[in-house]
Amino acid sequence: MATLREQLFDAVRDHQPRNLRGIEEARAVDPARFDATAERYLGWLQAARGEDWLARSVAAFARFSLEVVYEQARYEAAGHYASSSFAEAEANVYSQRHVMDEYLWGVYLTNFLWAHHMEIMGLFQDRFVARLPAAARLVEFAPGHGGWGVWAAHARPDATLDGYDISPSSMAIASAIAEAAGVSDRVTYTRRNVLDLDGLPEAAFDGLICSFLVEHLEEPDRLLATIGKVVKPGGLVFFTGAIEAAQVDHIHEFRRESDLVLLAEKHGLRVRETLSVNPQRTLPKARYLPRSMALICSRRQGQTW
Repeated sequence: MATLREQLFDAVRDHQPRNLRGIEEARAVDPARFDATAERYLGWLQAARGEDWLARSVAAFARFSLEVVYEQARYEAAGHYASSSFAEAEANVYSQRHVMDEYLWGVYLTNFLWAHHMEIMGLFQDRFVARLPAAARLVEFAPGHGGWGVWAAHARPDATLDGYDISPSSMAIASAIAEAAGVSDRVTYTRRNVLDLDGLPEAAFDGLICSFLVEHLEEPDRLLATIGKVVKPGGLVFFTGAIEAAQVDHIHEFRRESDLVLLAEKHGLRVRETLSVNPQRTLPKARYLPRSMALICSRRQGQTW
């Protein structure tokens, strides 16, 4: 019987052949890690989505990937992102439940089907999840599809995770992924704006995950200020952001890797490792190089607020 990874390749080859080359590039990054990640992510996806899960999910991934190319081309022509405020992003994406659902299922697959995100997945697994302390208490800001936090909870059966997201779609999809992974007894999602988490206790968490949220915000400083407060001194933070990478709901334009480093350091975090990666193929004669950047940080010892 074909593995889920083999079924995925067959589905892409038959129905979305334009995406096949990119997925082959993702597997080439680390074939063994790709295969293991694919089996786990796809197994959760199958359990969460049910009937016709693969065709619908591959279509969502292909549609999202194509929209990213369109938005990057628009960015090249205009010199700025399409959205400049949360209100615009909400009108275009967040307020439309069906659009948001398909968006999140597409993004879920980019965690390992985009080659540059596959590199980030390796950093996350080896340098963040593996280094968490025993019985770690984790928090995730804007879990979206839930794939990052659920991976951590599954890999570390001694850990617990609290997730906060403003989106009803995120609540439903992340909860379904946690249930499929068998970690729902240790993972709790609450619908709240992560910029309004004043009630969270200071220095309460051993680790924090915040993946690709910061570029969606009008005021990134508010996010990093909260991150810097809720993690214990010495606690680990896995934080990612997009640089010169357009999407319909990206608002804040980061132009340099140092922008994210300085933002983290400004709010009490010590940057311990970074990885900046870009797609293997970009638009011809592009002015902007779209990158995804991951940072592993720790809260500085002795930091006071």
